[in-house]
Amino acid sequence: MLEFLTDELRAALKYVNENLVYELRVRAGKPTAVNYKGKYYFLGKRGLADKEADALVCSYQDIETVIYRVSEYSVYSVTEQVKQGFLTGAYGERIGLCGSYVYENGAPSAIKEITSLNIRVPHEVKGAASFIFEKLFSKGVCNCLLLSAPGRGKTTILRDLARLISSKYFINILILDERNEITAAYKDFSLDVGAFCDVVRYAYKRDALSAAVRTMRPDLIITDELAMEEELVQCLTCIRSGVQVIASAHCKDYESLLRSPVLHRAVSERGFDYYIALDPCEIGKVACIFDGEGACVYGP
Repeated sequence: MLEFLTDELRAALKYVNENLVYELRVRAGKPTAVNYKGKYYFLGKRGLADKEADALVCSYQDIETVIYRVSEYSVYSVTEQVKQGFLTGAYGERIGLCGSYVYENGAPSAIKEITSLNIRVPHEVKGAASFIFEKLFSKGVCNCLLLSAPGRGKTTILRDLARLISSKYFINILILDERNEITAAYKDFSLDVGAFCDVVRYAYKRDALSAAVRTMRPDLIITDELAMEEELVQCLTCIRSGVQVIASAHCKDYESLLRSPVLHRAVSERGFDYYIALDPCEIGKVACIFDGEGACVYGP
């Protein structure tokens, strides 16, 4: 993990448990920050630091170095990712980009002069989905939409659900991993999603959802971060055609889902069997579960 960082950053992280690093914030000319066990610290030469004066300060050139290393020295090969404001590392690390957007024919064509990186580190937490699995999947597989604000553990739970369902039900699971965050697959390496999973990486959901259903004949589709109406519509179409779907979306709670100009259709069209809202304070903890009719079946 994080092999694309500058030598100085890599050396600093050797002083901490990298399994507890959730996020790294690199800003040109500013102190480097690290989210460690859910709390932010400065990153100094010898690991965590409380004082800004002890923090490492990365230059614009350091950020360029990280980008070149992430792209394996072929920035052209990751143009489509850059247009969307992110890059993906070899092991599923997602690097958010801030800089100057370049537009062509009204659409973003590039980001130049990148000055900030938000590096999110994937974690394999076996058992992260145990509560949800026992509560909702003990008698069979159902359609679920997982809800939370960014960085609250949705992807980790999806990954573990894939593993648990694969182990118990022996059904064909198709993971649509648009940013390679669920599986973090690279050559022979992959996080554990079970023996019955096939993975489509780096494809837009709008393309993968229709094509994969025809070619792979999945019993269940698992995908992350529904955001666009066409993605939701295709998921609902899959459900109606008999393919079950487990997905996630950025909504802080069930009420936010109902108010969403796009995602409210999931409820109004009775698309999913359950809506699972994660706790806003404790990463990975379930706060509430609502059924397809809007009744709260777990939580206050």
